[in-house]
Amino acid sequence: MNQPKKVMLATLFMGAVAFVPALGQDIQSGLKDLEAERIPKAEQTFRQLATSAPTADNQFYLGYFLLKTGKVDEAKAAFEKGLAADPKNQLNNVGLAGVALAKKDLNTAKAKTDEAVAATKGKNGDVLYRAGEMYTLFEGASGANDPARAIEFLERAKVLDKKNANVEIPMTLGDAYTLRNEGGPAVSRYEDVIDGPLAGAANNTTKAEANAKIGQLFLRSKQYAKSQEYFEKAIAADPEFAPTYRAYADALVGSRAYKKASSIYDTYVQKSGTKDPELLLNVAKYYFLAGDHLKSLDYLDKLKGQVKDPIIDRMTGWSSLALGRNDQAVASLNKFIASAPNKVIFDDYKYLGRAYGQLGTPEGDSLSIVNLEKAAPQDTTENLYKDIAEKYKATKRFDKAADYYKKAIASDKKPTSNDYLNLGLANYQYGFQIAKVVADTAQQRILKKQYFMQADSAFAKLAEMVEKDGKTYPVAYYYRGQSNYYASPREVVLASGAPVPFYERFIEQATAEPDSAKKETYKKYLIPSYRYLISNSIARKDDAKAKSYAAKVLELDPNDKEAKEYLEGAKTPSATGTTPVRGGTPRGTTPAKATTPAKGATPKKGSAK
Repeated sequence: MNQPKKVMLATLFMGAVAFVPALGQDIQSGLKDLEAERIPKAEQTFRQLATSAPTADNQFYLGYFLLKTGKVDEAKAAFEKGLAADPKNQLNNVGLAGVALAKKDLNTAKAKTDEAVAATKGKNGDVLYRAGEMYTLFEGASGANDPARAIEFLERAKVLDKKNANVEIPMTLGDAYTLRNEGGPAVSRYEDVIDGPLAGAANNTTKAEANAKIGQLFLRSKQYAKSQEYFEKAIAADPEFAPTYRAYADALVGSRAYKKASSIYDTYVQKSGTKDPELLLNVAKYYFLAGDHLKSLDYLDKLKGQVKDPIIDRMTGWSSLALGRNDQAVASLNKFIASAPNKVIFDDYKYLGRAYGQLGTPEGDSLSIVNLEKAAPQDTTENLYKDIAEKYKATKRFDKAADYYKKAIASDKKPTSNDYLNLGLANYQYGFQIAKVVADTAQQRILKKQYFMQADSAFAKLAEMVEKDGKTYPVAYYYRGQSNYYASPREVVLASGAPVPFYERFIEQATAEPDSAKKETYKKYLIPSYRYLISNSIARKDDAKAKSYAAKVLELDPNDKEAKEYLEGAKTPSATGTTPVRGGTPRGTTPAKATTPAKGATPKKGSAK
């Protein structure tokens, strides 16, 4: 439904019942349904009346209904039929003025209203009121208005309403002042109906409408809490007046109360019985903002084929991801990106990347990275470089993982010790892959040194950060020793002794660890550390120190054959006989609170656009 007014006026219609006692009960019922935005029911009433008794009055109210629901050409036809039925009934001429205003033809509108008023010699209060009302019905793209003309006609109607019986005059005057951005006079006119001189003539529905319109004035100025007070008063006056709930939901969204807003908007749908796709789409949006993705998708499913708005595909994609429906998320987001490239934001690529990443296929992993890479430079709330690094790590592309962990650290204001652990391990693990991906041995040596020393730098930073907080993380030194060991040929390493201080520091911290569980975990790193120190001592012909280290190995593992034979003198290990194991990712020994990169995170609230 294309409402003639925007939010401040469109949600609330005129309470015609109170001031037209001569109208038939069916017309009063239809107007009441129109006020409450029970559009299908109102339409049925007015069409049946115009068909069964095509009088001038019945044609006017059918045209009035059609004009207010955006069916301008049909409204014109109804008013013309009304004039043909009774040329003296000037309400249909006023209706044609409304049609002209809908088409932004102010000259024709003026001619028609002047003609109607002149024909009734300015003494017909209904003609004057409806003429004024027509000048307030439209705003912006929906049509033209003229609040000054509206006020002129309404004030003349007010003079004729000597008993203050027509409560719609102050209501419509309030609308006219609203169009002029004169909030004070507008509120005063609405208050005349709530508790002023016309309160006795107003029914509860009209009072609900008046409170709701004051609420909309505060909503318009973004005074969300104040507007909500008036919407609550409107609901108390008449809980069946549906338009209040729609405006109330908008105010709640302004306060970021998305959960309550979605529930209130749903109440509007139930009370109005609306089938308008645009309004149902709003409910889906509010449920989406509230994080109720299941209800959002339920409304979106009802709208398939009814609304050509690419936002539906975006919302379907984001909500499907949140619910783990990754295939649907991928299909919907790809459709959105293809159909609305100018509306795409980085979040679309982020969630598409995550959806691909959860398909569990090599192609999905590859496309996940492609889309996350598009989003990462623009996302200032989440460090997507970590997500990308994790993807590369999962596929054992440790060189790429290292690159993205480095980018993650560079883009993070406060990188954590865990970030440096991940960076160090990615470089370390790629160091062992180089021989498989690079054929030239000279180039292999260069790259191995590069990646292992990059690992050493990361582990050094890790140790520094942990110790700055007064804690220890012995494994950082273990991996510094390992990195220095593998960075150069074995004979160079033994000659320089570069790993020695790091293994020694590791042993010092690991053996001093008071936590028995952690101490047990460190055992598997202690044995290779001692083995390297045995080799280093042998290389330096320090047999006593070598034997002391061998004894330490036996303390940890009494069945260690090589250490036992060395101490018993049956076998003297050579300087190349005991090498540290390569080691993997340390388990159960994280240095601090881990900041694990998010995987498949739910889309954030307030992003539908």
